[in-house]
Amino acid sequence: MTGAFLAGLLPASLKAGDEDAGIIPSAQYASLPSQGRLDDPAATGSLPDAKAVVGFPSLVSQGTITLRASAPTRCIPGDLRDVVASVAETFGPVSIESTHRSSGRNRRAGGARHSLHLSCRAVDFRVRARARGVMAYLRAHPQVGGLKIYRNGIIHIDNGERRSW
Repeated sequence: MTGAFLAGLLPASLKAGDEDAGIIPSAQYASLPSQGRLDDPAATGSLPDAKAVVGFPSLVSQGTITLRASAPTRCIPGDLRDVVASVAETFGPVSIESTHRSSGRNRRAGGARHSLHLSCRAVDFRVRARARGVMAYLRAHPQVGGLKIYRNGIIHIDNGERRSW
């Protein structure tokens, strides 16, 4: 029934009939190769990158999230990476200033003695958007435990207990 109804809506020039066979090509289906063959150019053809990078890595590769050389991100828990990616997607470019710190570097930065930066469970970042809106947005995320904005505009988030100071 639906097919007949839709066929009635097609312009006459697009209806395939005996007299105009070949105007509407037959349906063709294709699928991506198996996960193990995504890097094989013979299997992916002209696809530039069959492994689509999504989320945090994608935003880093696009330049929406920039990283300081001294701020490793591989150790950051996935929930905090997701929050930073969400901030970048919502408010625009984010610059990650600090993640994991050694105890000496933490002391020099004025960090707390038991800072979550020591175990790579904290991220300090800047965002160009209005800080008040970003802070309200971050407060709404249950993954964010510690939350603070410093006078220099750097925002601190961690996945410890819910608190601000």
